[in-house]
Amino acid sequence: MGKVTDYQDWLSRVNLEEHEDVYNLYNSVSNYEGSGTFYTSKEVTNTGNEYLIKAEGNEDTLHLESDEEKFHFLKFVADNYTDAEEGDIDNWYKLKKEIGRVD
Repeated sequence: MGKVTDYQDWLSRVNLEEHEDVYNLYNSVSNYEGSGTFYTSKEVTNTGNEYLIKAEGNEDTLHLESDEEKFHFLKFVADNYTDAEEGDIDNWYKLKKEIGRVD
């Protein structure tokens, strides 16, 4: 188990097949908490904040070294795993839930 900084490589080993998985990752990173199969912790350092993201089934922990890196990561997830307008994963997820809901 190690820390990795290449989020594209890390994401290639994470299950993001369902919109629920993508949202759980986004929610975990945004709120520094557990969500679905993801858990994010925030470390305060002398130079700013760092983020450690764990995913069930993946031995490696993703290490985002700054707030800027966190925002780049979330933008990458929005651009590559959703069709969210302007990267708005919250609204994208709400629409996906509405579409999938059967009354």
